[in-house]
Amino acid sequence: MTPAVSVSFFRPEFDDFLYAPIAADRNEMPLSVLSALARLDIDPWEKAAELSELPKVTAAQRLAALIAQLPGGRWTQAESSAIADRLIELLPRRSSSTLPLAEKAHGRLRGMSGSAATKTLICAALVATALAIAASREPSSQGDHVDAPAFNRGSPPQTSAPNSR
Repeated sequence: MTPAVSVSFFRPEFDDFLYAPIAADRNEMPLSVLSALARLDIDPWEKAAELSELPKVTAAQRLAALIAQLPGGRWTQAESSAIADRLIELLPRRSSSTLPLAEKAHGRLRGMSGSAATKTLICAALVATALAIAASREPSSQGDHVDAPAFNRGSPPQTSAPNSR
């Protein structure tokens, strides 16, 4: 089974951060943030977005903890912190007011429990269905009155007298 592709895949604003080298690994190969997060089974773009929303100090602490968890990691806590401080500077800083509406909604849904998000989506679908039904039942504006009776039972039909000249 192949893993699902990240929803936030290929977001270019995180490229500087994700492709930055942490340091060389055991085999003297450069280890990027992208590779390190993937080795920890963490979605790199999602983590980059999360870290960019945090204050720099908090983001650096979280990244340092992740660097320290790397398999075969040989960095001390002080080295991990120094590496994290350098890398966090490469993240774009974003305030919550500049997030696109879709990202705000995604973040709210992600914060909800599964059942709360499901209930919200079901309610939205029910509202949309009710609006569609209500719109289809409105009388047309073309002047034809479908609900008007074909004749009036209370009085005889009105006939017009032919014009005689």
